[in-house]
Amino acid sequence: MNAPTFSPAASEGARHRIVLVDDHPVVIAGYQLMLNAQPDLEVCATATNGAEALQAVEREHPDLVVTDLTMPGRSGIELVADLVVLHPGLKVIVCSMHDESLYAERALQAGARGYINKDSPGPVMLAAIRRVLEGGTYLSESFTAGAQHTFDSASPKGSNPALQKLSDREFEIFRLFGEGRTAKEIGAHFDLGPKAVAGHRDHIKEKLEFSTSAEMIRQAVNWVATQKKKKE
Repeated sequence: MNAPTFSPAASEGARHRIVLVDDHPVVIAGYQLMLNAQPDLEVCATATNGAEALQAVEREHPDLVVTDLTMPGRSGIELVADLVVLHPGLKVIVCSMHDESLYAERALQAGARGYINKDSPGPVMLAAIRRVLEGGTYLSESFTAGAQHTFDSASPKGSNPALQKLSDREFEIFRLFGEGRTAKEIGAHFDLGPKAVAGHRDHIKEKLEFSTSAEMIRQAVNWVATQKKKKE
């Protein structure tokens, strides 16, 4: 059976249907309140993880999915990639607390049409949603300016070419190690066994050319600290 195609509401006055994906109930409730108050938008389903999101999309056939990045099990980036493959034409926006300069490019590569920071005011989120529903792409002005700098400079400020070698899952694990998470905590976060976490850790170590896991974790901690200073 062919996968259903997704398109914005066809008839004038119809409301665009949105699925919200976030593991924080307070965030979901706030988004629902704002979106359902709009004459052209409505939340048709919510989900707290990737598996629930896939089921909701299969059931509801929404026009748009707005998803967080950090969730139990499947990461937001992996969810985006799954959604656009399984449901051609479905539009996806990532709404996350994570630094846009670190994650927006990965989200777009996975198939997202936009990236919003959770700190953005409501009108910005609404504008982003409507732009994407109309067929456009949304990124903040600051990120767009930074992307232009990337094209203009061989060594753009804040870039780290070595990290581009990592897969999305490896990049997430590297970041979590840098935040001080233990292998056990990372395994619980992604629903991975100890061997799987160790395998990812070894791949990261190999790709980034660290001689020991301790060195890799130390550098991850330094990298996370550097990123935080840039935002201050």
